[in-house]
Amino acid sequence: MKLASRHHQQHHATLLTFVVLAQQLLLLARLGFSRQGETTNRTRTFPRETLVRNIYFSFIGDEIMPSKPSNPPVTVTHAEHRVSRLLFTAILFALYPALDAVAYASTANTSDVSKSTPTEKVVKLREIKKKYEKILVGERNIASAMSVIGPDQIKHSSSAESIYSLLKQTPSVNEYQQNIGPGTPVMTVRGVRMSQLAQTLDGIPMTDLLSGGQGAYLSNNIGTIISNGQISGIHVYPGVAPPDRGGFATVGGTVSYTTKNPPKKRYADIFTKVGSFSTDTYGFDASSGKIPGTDGLRVYTRLSQTQTNGYIQNTPARYTDFLFTAIKPYDYGLSKVTGTVIYNTAHGYMISAPNAVAQLDKYGIFYNYPLSEASTLQRNQYLTAILGDSTYINSHLVIGAKAFYIHKHSYLAGYLAPNLISESYPYQVNFNNPYSGFGALPPTAASPGVIPHTYDPVAMFGSYPAGEAAQINISGNTTVGIAPKVNIFIPHNDITIGGLVAQETAGPGGGNYFYGTLDMPKIYGYNSYGNPFTPTNSKQQRTIYSGYLSDKINLLNNKLHIEPGVTITGVSTSNYVPVNQYGTPPQAYTLSNYDKEVLPYLGLSYDVTNQVIAYASYGKGARFAPVDDYILGPSGSTTLAPGPETVNAYETGLRYVGKHLYLNFDGFLQNMHGMFSFYTNYLTGYSQYANVGEEQMKGLEFSGKYELNPEWTISGHVSYTSAQYMNSFSANVTPFEGQYGYVFAGNPLASVPNWLAGLRLGYHNHNFHAALMESYTGPQVTTYDLPPTESNPLLQDATTPNPGVKLAPYFLTNLQASYRVPIHQDHLSSITVSLNIDNLLDNHYYLHYYQAYKEYAFAGVGNPYAEAYPGMPRFIEVGLSGRFS
Repeated sequence: MKLASRHHQQHHATLLTFVVLAQQLLLLARLGFSRQGETTNRTRTFPRETLVRNIYFSFIGDEIMPSKPSNPPVTVTHAEHRVSRLLFTAILFALYPALDAVAYASTANTSDVSKSTPTEKVVKLREIKKKYEKILVGERNIASAMSVIGPDQIKHSSSAESIYSLLKQTPSVNEYQQNIGPGTPVMTVRGVRMSQLAQTLDGIPMTDLLSGGQGAYLSNNIGTIISNGQISGIHVYPGVAPPDRGGFATVGGTVSYTTKNPPKKRYADIFTKVGSFSTDTYGFDASSGKIPGTDGLRVYTRLSQTQTNGYIQNTPARYTDFLFTAIKPYDYGLSKVTGTVIYNTAHGYMISAPNAVAQLDKYGIFYNYPLSEASTLQRNQYLTAILGDSTYINSHLVIGAKAFYIHKHSYLAGYLAPNLISESYPYQVNFNNPYSGFGALPPTAASPGVIPHTYDPVAMFGSYPAGEAAQINISGNTTVGIAPKVNIFIPHNDITIGGLVAQETAGPGGGNYFYGTLDMPKIYGYNSYGNPFTPTNSKQQRTIYSGYLSDKINLLNNKLHIEPGVTITGVSTSNYVPVNQYGTPPQAYTLSNYDKEVLPYLGLSYDVTNQVIAYASYGKGARFAPVDDYILGPSGSTTLAPGPETVNAYETGLRYVGKHLYLNFDGFLQNMHGMFSFYTNYLTGYSQYANVGEEQMKGLEFSGKYELNPEWTISGHVSYTSAQYMNSFSANVTPFEGQYGYVFAGNPLASVPNWLAGLRLGYHNHNFHAALMESYTGPQVTTYDLPPTESNPLLQDATTPNPGVKLAPYFLTNLQASYRVPIHQDHLSSITVSLNIDNLLDNHYYLHYYQAYKEYAFAGVGNPYAEAYPGMPRFIEVGLSGRFS
């Protein structure tokens, strides 16, 4: 007993030393940081093809290229910082006995429970390993451009980054966000917007099936389905990827995320970071390693929380992320069952419309209205569960499937003070108040075609603007599906057959409520409002039936690789609306359709030498219309649900893959057809939804990486993109998708830089890691609003590209460093100290800029003025983590 007691005393002394170290680091950080400006944005790196065999599934190894609102502000006070540190310490002490017990138990029982493997099984293991490697090596001669973000790049990123900002490390990607972490991301790839891209998580679609991207406008803008700390790697396939990598519904690219797999080593990490703008991150992760007596079962879990005041005033946010994943091999490790559960929540304030540049010039570039005057709050929840199986049948056949469930819940509370709604106030602060969207809402009795409310805004608050200053919108959607996959290996052919059957449903449920303050009752029939076709009242549903076949044919002594493939997708979409507010009588209706698209792909690559690969590809992609477009308007409006928009993508390139050098040069042409066109006259209700738009993207990309020696690496990229409209039509004009208007043939796409570039110098020596990164974002075309006096109603107050005014280009420099200190005392094996400085030179710049009119009574009023989002200033963050094993 005395020995055991002394043993535990030593462990607790070690832990206490670690806690004191953490507290001292936090204190130094608090004293050393000014709370003013500091920034993110990263340089870009690319696939290191010499390690490609390790990247496609596992990403193992070194860095791889390729009244007043009632909602309380989420402001982080000094008291909360003290609570955070106390909570961090408490977590350490709470977890340590369990970790100590596990470690003691594992050291007490060291008997080998594994059985010897027969020789024939070893042979089969080697045989199937070669088959798997054929798939992995296939990335080396893939007939499309591809970039990879590896685990080191993700691990060393700052808390200011998100899963989307990381993508700026790859060619032709422009991204910005308006907060620390995953706050309102906006992104384009070769000029194609996020809502038009496919995104997958472990092979299953993570994009919103009903609307694309993260969901409908102003929903799920805060937080994400998966966070930086939950992923091990990202593949980016711009254009149209081969069918087995293409995802669902894209006209411009696929972004493929891979969750962290349970490591083979047993350990527990406890970590904390503290940074500018009162940003705190803390949490833990733990790996079981191979659990004795379970035949190789491994589990991994991670829990973290980040809170920040935001670099823009009055935009505090809090993100909590949880991941649990398990893997159980069988058949001597040839097959496996996997399970993943992710539950992420986010609570934060956003800016739904940029602030006037005159205000930023007067009060400072990071000015924002006090929350008592204007606010847009989102509270979002994301639950994802994936169950998968991959079964080895024989040396020629591997089959598998993944079943998945995704649920998203969104709560939005918007407020705008009545004096800011007034026509006399010169600026449009936000649109998140019912008066801006619906005008006067007098009490309305229940009747067919009407959402009733007995609440009287004038009687309660004196005027319609005052009585309609606040709104609360609650919504949610659920996706279920299964994605089977079969790999067939025969001489000269690697065949993949796969599919997707999935269904997403939104509504009816939640609700829309309005009042004079955010402290409001939420009673249907009293203060309910909205359109019958919104998801809270209607039932929106989309069912997907998709299958694909691809064959990698290897000829001429494995020098010529031909990859034909085809995807056949059928999509059934419906929107049930309980009342037709424009009908007589106003009966319920369902607007639905069934679209089927055959999407061919052909890729060719040829190994000119052992290091040089020439490649070319053609692919067709399709994106299906947002379900919000499935509505009826008054007489003369669109009465048919719109069809899909499509792209024909062509690409050719040359790739060099050497032992220490990787280079890739490619050119692309993407012709987009049947782009969604949207127009609504809010005074009459007249609406048009059509597939009439034509766009074209073309450009060149270059990327490379060179290992100077085992310690130093340099990588970089540069890309040129020309994106323009080929005809004139009513369009969604900016990637943020909050500005509708009209575009003319020959107009360039707004917010798409012609030039993007990045350079990265990395150093790694034993326990020390450092990287200096530089990125360049070129000029971007802005937008302006046509005058409300235009004779053509389509052009009145319509937003349109403004090639004569461009957003200024900007450079960003980022620095990251970390040092691991070996301890090897008791069960504390190491401590790691890290430093991130984003926007090292503290450049001030705008991310988004345009000229617009203030909107009042559904029309532009006053004089046009400039609005803008500022980029993040210098952001400094230090971190401390301890590993127990």
